[in-house]
Amino acid sequence: MKDHETLRKLSRGRLTYAKFAKLKELAKNSIGHHNENTDLLISTYVSIYNDFNSKINPIEIQISTIIKELNPRMLSIPGLGEMSAAIILSEYGDISNFSSPNKMLAFAGLDPSVIQSGTLNYKGKMVKHGSGHLRYAIMNIAMIILRYSPTFYDYYLKKRSEGKCHRVALSHVSKKLIRVIYSLEKSHSDFNPSLLR
Repeated sequence: MKDHETLRKLSRGRLTYAKFAKLKELAKNSIGHHNENTDLLISTYVSIYNDFNSKINPIEIQISTIIKELNPRMLSIPGLGEMSAAIILSEYGDISNFSSPNKMLAFAGLDPSVIQSGTLNYKGKMVKHGSGHLRYAIMNIAMIILRYSPTFYDYYLKKRSEGKCHRVALSHVSKKLIRVIYSLEKSHSDFNPSLLR
């Protein structure tokens, strides 16, 4: 149990006991190979990893403190944690500077291109201009939110039932997420799934 707790901390909680037990069982049947060079290399990597962690942890604590002080309303969205809120706020800055959710979508490069041909107007693929880092982060945050929010998951399933592939359906969830964040921050209100269309 002590070994599992050590590895769980090193993996930042990602190593479950079931995975640990399986790893331990596999290790029993693996063929050992001792090499001084490999031992040195491994110990060097572990030392570098621990050094990085010792620098990351205080920064994450500081970020968490700042986010708690700011208390953004987006934290009321199930599945959206402090680090996710920090990423969004660090990229967007003051959300009140945006006059509409469409401006926020454009800033992240999540707005669709508009194709015009004569009298026809239709929307094309995502334009992907704006902050690539923000777009990537929002898509990943949307993935997490699907696990915790039935409202967003139902919306994802609706898009999938319309024939959209996973990535396109996820981009629709990301857009909805940005619109919800905009609404919550502008109105200074908490997330209420019953108010979503």
